[in-house]
Amino acid sequence: MATRDICNTLKLSFAAIVERHGLEDKPISVKAESGAMESPPHYGAEVKLTARFEGVYGECYTSFPGEYDGPLSKIPIINIEDDPVGRSVFIAALNAVMNKYEMADECLHCDEEDEAQCAERILQQYVRNNGKVNFLLAGYQPHMAKAIATHFPLRILDLDPDNIGKTVHGVTIEDGTEAYADATLWAEVILCSGSCIANGTFFDYVRIPKDVKYYGTTIAGAARALELSRICPFGKNG
Repeated sequence: MATRDICNTLKLSFAAIVERHGLEDKPISVKAESGAMESPPHYGAEVKLTARFEGVYGECYTSFPGEYDGPLSKIPIINIEDDPVGRSVFIAALNAVMNKYEMADECLHCDEEDEAQCAERILQQYVRNNGKVNFLLAGYQPHMAKAIATHFPLRILDLDPDNIGKTVHGVTIEDGTEAYADATLWAEVILCSGSCIANGTFFDYVRIPKDVKYYGTTIAGAARALELSRICPFGKNG
């Protein structure tokens, strides 16, 4: 599916929810974490956007923070194909609204103490159902990297210059742009951070004809709208 078609599907899905529930004039707010707008992160590093809609929340972890405070009707017309800031605001709002109407699950990040258990839970199904497949972690997450490296041949891609070149659990983190083609060709299973939907690399990964699974809260609503395989065993709602 082309990038434009994916974006149109997301926008039409959001617009349909707004119309079905008569939400055009309902207010929604999207706020970046403290200091993110004054000092945006470098590309590859991420901050959290939090959308609030009728007392329910949605999140988006992104390198492109933005904010919004206004009627819900304007969210589905945001340019999400070419504007990563607008896309990040859209994704946070989509998660909040789908959380509100119980159309997406695990929309809020788990507690820190759950992260290690999350990684182990995700890996259980692969250890149980697969041999020593080549595993690609797209987006460095410490607990995921540790759990996967224990059981599988692993490569890690990341976009954050502060992570690229580091060696963790015997694996050197590679540049997510430069090593993308070789790493995705090598991989048999790809576990992709949900924040890829905000930074735009999602549009590459979603076209790969392999076992690609997404984890995390950022992609909660989009995964449901696009019928993607998503895992987030300890995520929360509310």
